[in-house]
This record gives sequence, C-alpha cells and structure tokens, in this order.
Amino acid sequence: MSRFRSRSAVPIVLIVLTSPLASSAVLAQTSASAPKPPAPPTFQEEMVVTANLVESPADEVGSSVTVIGRDEIERRGATSVLDLLRTVPGLEVSQGGGAGTVGGVFLRGANSNHTLVLIDGVRVEGTSAAFDFSGLRADNVERIEVLRGPQSTLYGSEAIGGVISITTVQGRSGFHADVDGRAGSYDSHELRASADGGGDGWDYSVAAADERTGGLSVASDQRGNLEKDPYTDRSGSARAGFRFLGDGRADVTFRRFDADAALDGFTFGVGPTDDPNATQRRQVSVGSLRLAKPLAPWWNLHLTVSAAEDATQGKDPDTIFNNYDFSTRLRAAKAQSEIKLGAGNDLVAGLASERREGRNRGSYDQSLDVDSAYLQDNWSWRSRLFLTAGVRHDRYSRFGNETTWRTTGSWLAGPGAAWKLHGSYGTGFRGPSFDELFFPGLGNTALRPETSRGWDLGVERRFGNGIASAGVTWFSNRFDDLINFDFSTFTFANIQRASSQGIEATLSLQPRRDLALEASYTYDETEDLATGRPLARRPRNRLSLLATWDASERLRGTASVVNVEDRIDADGTRMDAYTRVDLRVDYSLRSWLQPYLMIGNLLDQRYEEITGYTSLGFSALVGLRLRYL
Repeated sequence: MSRFRSRSAVPIVLIVLTSPLASSAVLAQTSASAPKPPAPPTFQEEMVVTANLVESPADEVGSSVTVIGRDEIERRGATSVLDLLRTVPGLEVSQGGGAGTVGGVFLRGANSNHTLVLIDGVRVEGTSAAFDFSGLRADNVERIEVLRGPQSTLYGSEAIGGVISITTVQGRSGFHADVDGRAGSYDSHELRASADGGGDGWDYSVAAADERTGGLSVASDQRGNLEKDPYTDRSGSARAGFRFLGDGRADVTFRRFDADAALDGFTFGVGPTDDPNATQRRQVSVGSLRLAKPLAPWWNLHLTVSAAEDATQGKDPDTIFNNYDFSTRLRAAKAQSEIKLGAGNDLVAGLASERREGRNRGSYDQSLDVDSAYLQDNWSWRSRLFLTAGVRHDRYSRFGNETTWRTTGSWLAGPGAAWKLHGSYGTGFRGPSFDELFFPGLGNTALRPETSRGWDLGVERRFGNGIASAGVTWFSNRFDDLINFDFSTFTFANIQRASSQGIEATLSLQPRRDLALEASYTYDETEDLATGRPLARRPRNRLSLLATWDASERLRGTASVVNVEDRIDADGTRMDAYTRVDLRVDYSLRSWLQPYLMIGNLLDQRYEEITGYTSLGFSALVGLRLRYL
C-alpha cells in the first residue's frame, strides 16, 4: 500500500484549523460580553433511509453511508449537488469545462454508470445508464444520502458501486421565504427564491432559480483554447404533503431543470478544441406520488408511482457528430410493506414494475420492461446487535433474470455504545444500457449484465460525549463481465474485469462550541485485471476537510479542502494532482438580511479533472440573502 504524500495539503490544514481559532480569539478579546454564538450544525443526521429501505438510526446501519443534511447544504452554499459530493469519503467527482458540462462520480472505484441516482426515490439516468449531474442544483434539497457498496438487492440495476439519494425539502409550519442573489467571476450571476409552509396536516415547499455565466472555455484554456462558452439554466422544484385517513401521509414531488450550454469540439490527434457554434440543450423532469398508511399495528404500506425524463439535444452547423437528440423516459410503480414479525424483527417486502424507454433520433427507439420483487429482514438484539439479510429478483424483458443478495451487521459495544463495529457483503448488477444494446453498428443485443460483489468492514469510536469520533472502513469490490468496446468485433461486449480495494478513514471533531471539523481520507487501489493498470480517473489518494466556525453571533464561515493525488487517464498518462479550497463567509446585518462572500479554488490551482478540459480557477461571488422566518 503506497504512502500518502501531499506537501500542498499541510499548509491548507493549518489555514483551516488556525483561521477560525484566531478570529474567535480576537473577537473574544474585543467583545467579551457578547452572548455565545450557536453551535455549528452537526453534519451527520441521526436517521438514515436508503441503507435499510426504512428510516433507521445511523448506529443501527451496517452499511457505509454518508449523510449531507440541510444545515450543511445551507452553510456551504453550493449551487450544485456535484460540489457537495466532493467531500464524501470514497467518492471522486469528474467534471471538465465548468458549469453545464458532463459531470459524474466514481464511487469506490466503480464506473460512473455503476452509481444509481435517486431524486425523491425516482431513478434517473441517461441512455448510457450514467446520470449526468450537470444542471442538478442543490436548491430545495433537504438531504443527500450516499450509500457505498453493492446495493442491487435494495434498488436493482446500476447500484453496483452504491446509491446517491436526493430528497426535496419538506415544508415547516407557518410561512417562510428566502430570496438569494449573487454575482461575480466569469460574468456569473444567479437568483434563487424559495418558500415553504404548512398547517395542521399539510405542508409545502417551492423553489426556483436562474443561473447565467459568461463562462470560460470548455476545452482547456491551458492548451490555448480561449473562446468563452456561456451557460444558463432555469430550475424549479416543489413538494406538497398532507395527512389522510388519520395517520396516512401523501407526498407529491416535482423537480425540473432546463439548461443551455455552449460546448467545444474534439479534434482527433489533438483533443478538445474551441468550437464557436456547438451548443446543447438539456431538460430533466422528475415527479412522484407517494402514499404511506399503517393498515394495522404490525403493518405499514407504502405505494409509489413516479416518472422521469432526461432529454438532450446538440446542434452544430459545422460538425456533423455534434448534432444529436437522445432521451430516456421512465414510468414506475412500487408497493412496499413493512411487517413487524416480533420484538426486534421487521420484514420489508416489495414489488415494483418499470417501463424504460430510450431514444436516439436517427439511431433507435426502444423500450425495456422490468419487474422486481424483494425481501429484507431487519433483526435486532438488546439494542446492541443489528443484522439485515435481503434478496431480490429482477426480470428484464431484454436480457432475462438477475438475482442479488445482501447482508449487513452493526454491533454497539462499550459504555454508552461508544464503539461500533459494522460490515456488509452484497452482490450487484448493471443491465446493458440502451446505447450498448441498440446503437447502430456498435450495439449488441446479446450482452449480459455486468456484475459485482463487494464487502466492507469497519470500526467507529465516539469520544467525550460526542465531542469527537473516528472511524476506519476496509472495503473490497470485484467487477465482472464489464461492458467495453471490443475492437475485434467493433461492437460492445462483456470483456472487462476489474477490482477495487482500500480504506476510508474519517474524523469528526468539535473542540469548541463554535467550531466543528470533519476530515476523511480514502486510499483506493484499483486494477483493470486484463492490463494490470489502475482504472482511469480514480485517485489512489484522496483527502477532504470540512470546517465550520461561528466567530460571533453575526459572523460565520465554512471551508472545504479536497486533495487528490495519483490518477492516470485511459491511455495511462499521469493526471494532475491538485488541492482545491472553497470558502464561504456570512455576515448577518439583521436576522432577515445576510450578505456573504464565496471563494472557489482559493489557491487558484491549475488542474484538469478530465484531460483536455478546463477546471475553474480562482473565483469570487458576492451575494445577498433575504429571509422571512
């Protein structure tokens, strides 16, 4: 196992640790009589939903899961979900060219199309099965859960590496409104507005945003590409809920974004290059209706119907292959029962049916039906030992059946359950995408699903009544029958195998009431088992830090640091190591008026997340937020 080396990360750690301490000390000397500021928010929510299909306390969950809660989302002020994911252990973000360009994630070394993305429980994906995070904003998001390891037993295809679940804000009682505007570098400006409220038995939340940037060159400006590629997006989201029949609950959710981006081209033998006429429009809509009703003291029933559409059109009068029109549609229905079998024994059983449609204009227009059944037993003993075991069967109309299984465990030990030992083992699969099956001349209808098996084992320890906690998790994944382009047949084929293994270490520390620190380090040793090379764009070493501090009742700040090292590209060339620092400082002039400053890439690191494409340099945004509480 190679040793982590980073000279650049050391001074950044000192900046993050010492700046809030120094500012707090100065303010304490000049305003000793000022009331104490509120404690920074806790970054780990108490309850987890995705790991066991039902709401469960985090201590009872055997899987590795990270939760980004509403407090953290608001304090960091990130526009996109992708930027919030950068500090998650075991997860690498890959985006080149700035806002509006394709963005994906690699979770524990898995491919970008091995992570299932759910928005309010609705599956979203493109014709390649990978979800493009560009355009997915963090507005009106209540929480993000990242579940690592094979999860097909719970969620079916695409959940080989894990699941990212995004949940819309549920309204609070009364009426609350928020208007937020910001402007700054790269001729960027955006305006956001939201409102939520509720009364006896009902609630709602709505949000809308408009973002525009004069941009930068999508093709790497370090390689002489200087043409600016502007980007705009318009987005909206809503959630409404109400009680029915006493203890029943209904929720309707909807989210949509519409984005226009100027893109660049690709010159063979050179790489990405300026293209003044290449443009793209993308529209994504996601909606769901969920009903929950206890039918007996021992039986809860959940019914869900949902729909999603992702459509992308590219236009370029000069280059024919920059013209495209493809889309996916999904319609789904699911019924899930939670049955109490006895003290400490709950059974989750479900049936689901999906209709997936994929279209690439001029190439194919196809559909795929999926029927699924699953069971999971959640068992506990003396509030110390928590075990789960589950199985799932999926029937696909195009390539047959697939059965997966998973088991997890969590054991709490020591006074106050200060120690937690957790682990999981599971299998996963990904069905061939529409492009892989049907793209003219390249598709192969005889493809088999990709499969995986993986396990993790970890230990966590809490200190000082929650003042500090630390954890280490060892993980290993094996991927078989991976689909890649076969140059011997010039079609897609199940020809690749790969592995990924390593450790995830986390540290949480709150040394003072007004200061909280989160740190994680991931070591990931990936290998293409045919070539012996590491998998492309997966860093061997990754370090992240997140700090929040309240310097006074009015002044507070948040800083994040991400250090990435030891990556190669698909051709084996070494990629840039980099350290990215993002900072936000808020000042409350009034309870309802809050100016703020956001700085991205504070050190102005010049690097490429994807070879040949620009990554944002130093940027500064000044904003003003008005709130009606």
